[in-house]
Amino acid sequence: MEMGKRKNNIELLRIFAMFLIITFHYVYKSGYVMESFGISSILVKTFYFFGELGVNLFIFITGYFMVQSKYKLKKVIYLILEVYFYYFICYFIAIRLGLSVFQFRNLFPIFSNYYWFASAYILLYFLSFYLNICISHMDKRTYQNLLFLLLMIFSFIPTILGFFKNTTEGFFYYSRFIWFVILYLIGAYIRIYGIKILEKKKTRGIIIFVTFFFMVLSIFLLSFFKPFFAPIGTTEEAYFWTPNNVLMLLLSICIFLSFLHLKIKDNKWIFRIASTTFGIYLIHDGILQGYIWQTIFHSSTSIHSKWFILYILFSSALIFVVGAFIDFIRQFIFEYTVCKVMESKLAYKIDKKIKNVYFQLLDKV
Repeated sequence: MEMGKRKNNIELLRIFAMFLIITFHYVYKSGYVMESFGISSILVKTFYFFGELGVNLFIFITGYFMVQSKYKLKKVIYLILEVYFYYFICYFIAIRLGLSVFQFRNLFPIFSNYYWFASAYILLYFLSFYLNICISHMDKRTYQNLLFLLLMIFSFIPTILGFFKNTTEGFFYYSRFIWFVILYLIGAYIRIYGIKILEKKKTRGIIIFVTFFFMVLSIFLLSFFKPFFAPIGTTEEAYFWTPNNVLMLLLSICIFLSFLHLKIKDNKWIFRIASTTFGIYLIHDGILQGYIWQTIFHSSTSIHSKWFILYILFSSALIFVVGAFIDFIRQFIFEYTVCKVMESKLAYKIDKKIKNVYFQLLDKV
């Protein structure tokens, strides 16, 4: 699943982003009951930030690589088959464990948004060809104006108005897919033009520290001054955890740029491990997620332990390692089945025929 020329530092960021997402799922899907405000509840709300941060970073990576890469229909097919591979395996296990029963609608996990990220990502890949055409026909000033307008509508204004709605999402026909398109455009912009104001390491470091400090501080403020914020409409202590708020956006951009400027020697294991991240997501965030967190790890009770943060980190690391090992096996299976078929002459002819029919139909329309 190559996307342009892959780089060690960005692949390391891919690993980092997935680990952040796993830690978020640990606290978000464990069924914690917050009896009082304390250290553990602060940690839980702090880890809320990591999930959306990881998602933002993933889409930045996608835009950064794909803006200068060739569109491949085989890549879409590969992703879809990977989704179905893990979906049916996890569903079979869930049925055997008595966690679920089969339903006809379960045959369409991508269309039904069962894996919301996978559905949005595959749709984004479908449209990337046209997004890249639009990008190539814009000069720098036009591109900047477009990003300014989109961020004003879907980030800056919602961050302010969100206090009255308890979230920055849901304004101006916002959706996660729209936000993915915006992130894609930002990642592509960074690849083409860079961001001069953030080139200095010190500047990025200050922004990362200030934004994350304020995000954590907001947990305290929104908790201690709840009688003030609740009547306004804000009851979520981790208000800034949503992906499109200004602080999360700044934090995501600066972390992405920081990894982009890292100098790392070539290491094949970074690439190998990074290639498993999508599979890790499909394994741990599917139908077995409740069983994984609450039955295997008993995560809902770990909040009472003084080693709570170690529970989060160790469990997340274990999920990552086991998930990566499973995906190595999946890659081995695909290499001698799916990949062989896709690389055959017949597959090449079918791919070429589909593209010709598609573009001819598009010309007529």
